[in-house]
Amino acid sequence: MHEPISAEEFFHEHLLAIVSSCLFIGVFVVSVPIIYFVNLTPDGELFFFSLLFGICHLANWPMFRVRSRLWFKGKLSPYAAMITTALLAGSFGIPFILLVDMLQ
Repeated sequence: MHEPISAEEFFHEHLLAIVSSCLFIGVFVVSVPIIYFVNLTPDGELFFFSLLFGICHLANWPMFRVRSRLWFKGKLSPYAAMITTALLAGSFGIPFILLVDMLQ
């Protein structure tokens, strides 16, 4: 069995994936109030949230690939897998919930 990757190694080897996933959370937190304060039409609001959702896919793809690759190689401890999954859920799940809520 492979030795799980340490937090320091994970941070140094996969910094871009971590930054892109965390950066999207910041973009989302800033852009959602702006979208609501601009008083867009429902179609415009749906367009911008869909665009934000698309950006979310692009921003989280590197972290998803890293998590999957390390998990299947046996280099990701269960705790590290839980943390990376929580990061993905936070930056992917919230925009998805808002988009589904808008479509209802």
